[in-house]
Amino acid sequence: MVNNGEIRSFRGEYNFLSNFYPCTVVHDGKVYPSLEAAFQAAKCNDLRERDRFQRLEPAAAKKIGKQVAIRSDWEAVKLSILKELVRIKFISEPHLLSLLLSTGDAYLSEDNMWHDNFYGNCTCARCRDITGLNYLGHTLMSLRDQISFFISKHGGVQ
Repeated sequence: MVNNGEIRSFRGEYNFLSNFYPCTVVHDGKVYPSLEAAFQAAKCNDLRERDRFQRLEPAAAKKIGKQVAIRSDWEAVKLSILKELVRIKFISEPHLLSLLLSTGDAYLSEDNMWHDNFYGNCTCARCRDITGLNYLGHTLMSLRDQISFFISKHGGVQ
């Protein structure tokens, strides 16, 4: 939904913004069916354990990602990995990049009801007085701004 220049949901027309959107993401030489699967795989301490995420739908990947032995540096690297994977998703899928650019200067926020105030912004009664950090939204807006700036200076994406 768009309200006052804001996209507050990554569903329906804007589902392409979600990490659950089906798309090919190649990371560390492995091919994943979604950004979510690649992100959850990146958590794994055991590099061989990442292989199973190549076959998982996003919801299953998220669930299993909560059960893996997490690499010791995860908290330090998770946002840089998110940025890298978002870039991979949109740069390698030109139609998704076009859709991202079509959001113009809209504020992007994955408002949710599952208490995610780190990557998104939970709007449930329990969280309504908390402003989510919205790292996914900020990552998307940053990439959109970088690409838009490049296009304005160089006339296109190659």
